[in-house]
Amino acid sequence: MNKTVYLTRLLVLLPLLITGCIYEPIEGEQYGSVEGYRPVYGEHDVSEIKMLPARQVNNPGKIYLYHHYLLVNELGSGIHVFDNSDPSNPETVGFIRMLGNTDMAIKDGILYADHMGQLVGLTLNNFTTLQENARLPLQNWLLGVLPPSGFYFECIDTGKGLVVSWKKSTFENRNCYAF
Repeated sequence: MNKTVYLTRLLVLLPLLITGCIYEPIEGEQYGSVEGYRPVYGEHDVSEIKMLPARQVNNPGKIYLYHHYLLVNELGSGIHVFDNSDPSNPETVGFIRMLGNTDMAIKDGILYADHMGQLVGLTLNNFTTLQENARLPLQNWLLGVLPPSGFYFECIDTGKGLVVSWKKSTFENRNCYAF
């Protein structure tokens, strides 16, 4: 009886154990096409943090209220600034271009935001001028905008310039993966 119970359990659990395994590819191994992201390269001057004229909000992310200002993140490209003195009629102030930006916070007049794989601290000066205080690299990434996490991506060729964005694509080689 004991042997029968043991064999029954083994036959039930064996398929579960086999399907739960994770395949680790051998380095340099090639396999079929995969959907992922290709880097879009640009010049280094595009990566400059800059206060620009206001523009339309297309891909909003986080919203932050600071004194009478309303900040709306434009995912991957920067932060819209509105004067919210009259909440029923906010007025546009400008747009802070910060490639790769997805998050922000403000403390003691300093805007902390992610920018091209770095954490940047900016003094706001009532959003008339921006003064950069410091930069802190995130995850040792200094190649531009971070790839989307959870996807394969075409490995970066530093000779082509700085990565300013990512484009969804299908490709053959899965050598790079963003966690």
